[in-house]
Amino acid sequence: MKANPTEQFSSEPQVTPSTGVQAKYATVYTFVIWDHDRGATAIYPRMATRETIAKMRGKVNEDTAWVVEASALDIEGFYSGSPQPQR
Repeated sequence: MKANPTEQFSSEPQVTPSTGVQAKYATVYTFVIWDHDRGATAIYPRMATRETIAKMRGKVNEDTAWVVEASALDIEGFYSGSPQPQR
């Protein structure tokens, strides 16, 4: 029986089989959400993982990808470390 190709990939954090430890790094992004009060999009003030942004129905800004230590993420997937340096 052949495996379904979609079953081979997962968005879950990578776990090292021998130690059971989660990955040390995560990628976070800035993103925009719809601001109902203003009737327009707004840049959310915190960076987050793709999964968190998807839960908020936000749109990822691909150009702002930033690799951070996974320990700097809060339980909801928001980056809680020092702010991203301005370019």
